[in-house]
Amino acid sequence: MAEQEVKKVEAVTPVAPAPVETKSDVAEGKVTAPPPPVAAEKEKAATAAEESKALAIVEKTEPAPKKVLGGSIDRDIALADLEKEKRLSFIKAWEDNEKTKAENKSQKKLSVVAAWENSKKAALEAKLRNIEEKLEKKRAE
Repeated sequence: MAEQEVKKVEAVTPVAPAPVETKSDVAEGKVTAPPPPVAAEKEKAATAAEESKALAIVEKTEPAPKKVLGGSIDRDIALADLEKEKRLSFIKAWEDNEKTKAENKSQKKLSVVAAWENSKKAALEAKLRNIEEKLEKKRAE
């Protein structure tokens, strides 16, 4: 049965319902305009609610179950969308994998270059120390 509740009802201007796309419109590729923004309507409703408030009885009803028409067509569309999502996820995973491989390769090359630089610096510093030691020995003599 329907439950009854007492709720405050605000004075709101009626809003035209958004156009509903039918399956034939979707199949033909027709595009319907999106519903108008509701921010301005909420502001109007808020000011109207402040001016006048009324009590009304609202009945809660359970929504009727949706009837499935053209089930095989809807299923085919859903499966096509699912395959498209799957393919796109594989593509994204492949791109991420290639990006990671390239980053790892560049990081490896940079580390090789840094190791070469460090070895050359160490060799030159060792030579410099040897020269300094020889120079100090000569001074000491």
